[in-house]
Amino acid sequence: MRANRDSAVNAVSKRYRRVLSGATLGLAAFDNIDRSASTDSVRVWAEEEEHAKRERIRDVTVMDIYDIKIERCESDHSTLRLLDNWLSSLRGRKYFLN
Repeated sequence: MRANRDSAVNAVSKRYRRVLSGATLGLAAFDNIDRSASTDSVRVWAEEEEHAKRERIRDVTVMDIYDIKIERCESDHSTLRLLDNWLSSLRGRKYFLN
């Protein structure tokens, strides 16, 4: 019985660490976007979010604001390489809750 409990604890612990790591990466990415966004963009996003919260009962398409919107353009991909390198550097770090 104890062996089953220990393996369950280990499985939950492993999943918790994986989720915590993913949440930390997500928070870091969000902070990066938030810092680089203009004040006007943040204001517009907040207004869109409030509108979606109010209207989602009547019209589910207002939730489309949460879909990823990418404008395709020609680039040298240096920004993507920098982002990929930054994310890779975060993967090796250990994070702890305070």
